Amino acid sequence: MSWVIGHMAALAALTPNEPSYQPGFEKADTSVTAAIALNGYLGAYFDGDPATSPVNLVRADAPPFLIAHGDLDELVETENPKALVTALRSVSTSPVVYVELPGGHHAFDLFHSFRFEALIDGIEEFAACVRVGKRAS
Repeated sequence: MSWVIGHMAALAALTPNEPSYQPGFEKADTSVTAAIALNGYLGAYFDGDPATSPVNLVRADAPPFLIAHGDLDELVETENPKALVTALRSVSTSPVVYVELPGGHHAFDLFHSFRFEALIDGIEEFAACVRVGKRAS
């Protein structure tokens, strides 16, 4: 289920205030400060609709992204999140961080490990940098 959360976080980050993505809440501010996706599938949904792929929604004003993925993920190949990272880095003016965890399997975040502990430290640092950057502007 964690792949759904990362996918939804990416979609939300890349479609701020887009009425078609927020029926019934068209006037609500749905912008986000940053997006973090752990071990997620970040391509088109299973029906193949290109509008469901974060890769097809990248934009120059995308918020900062941190994407972490295990190099031994059995469910989602590393090329999948790397495609979004590449697309974001080609157009976004915000930081795009990709972390590949050596020895990390899918759902590496379910159990405590030294890898996950190091990632948590990195996420905290990423969030602190985003927060400082937000205050400075």
